[in-house]
Amino acid sequence: MAKKDKVKERILRQFVPPAVISVDGSNFAVGGGGWEALTATDTAGNPTYWAVYRGYFDLSGIVIDQATLFTVNPMFQEGCDWNYITTNAQGALQVWDMLSQEYITDETFDGVVPASGNWIAPGLTAGHTTVGTIRVGAAYELEDIHYGNARSFQYGAVTALGASPFLPNQTRSSTWGVGSATAGQKLYITRAIHISSAITAEPNNEIRSPPTAVVVPSIIAEETDLRYIERLRRSYVVQGTVE
Repeated sequence: MAKKDKVKERILRQFVPPAVISVDGSNFAVGGGGWEALTATDTAGNPTYWAVYRGYFDLSGIVIDQATLFTVNPMFQEGCDWNYITTNAQGALQVWDMLSQEYITDETFDGVVPASGNWIAPGLTAGHTTVGTIRVGAAYELEDIHYGNARSFQYGAVTALGASPFLPNQTRSSTWGVGSATAGQKLYITRAIHISSAITAEPNNEIRSPPTAVVVPSIIAEETDLRYIERLRRSYVVQGTVE
């Protein structure tokens, strides 16, 4: 079984390809490697639309060694701008980046407040499926989220270039998560863009996300047997429940 006081350092790296979200007739089209269009249900029971990228780091080699991985200050690194053009000048482009030890399911994206795009992200519901009057698609504990970042971009002011300056103004950036440890097989990457709050299904509406590097400095340690067994059990329970 696992022993204590053996520590290694590792940097996990993976890329999130750029997404292109456009309008095809009366529907939204989502392009980009690994990206998918997702239809969820808002709090009023109406359809609401997302673009979602989901990937993962394979930690099976660490599990074979009966070790635990501790994440330290994960980063989603972007080298260029978010672009969006919209006929909904009152809307907002809202983006969530997450690193979690649970898979973020389709049902998690239910529960958006109509019009505003307000959504309670995984890990911020204390394991409940409702918070006040807001229905949450799936319940997660805060410890399941190693890192989360929520951002909003507002449509820029009209310029001499025309009514569509294309480069939005970032108005919010907030983080959550506990930077916890895992003995599970996978560490999941999720980037979610709420389409419905940003653009409308008509011509001259488009979102382009930047290519992004997910960089996770980590420590790999062999814990005491009892601690490792407890953590291993937790990892198998959460991954087996959600996947």
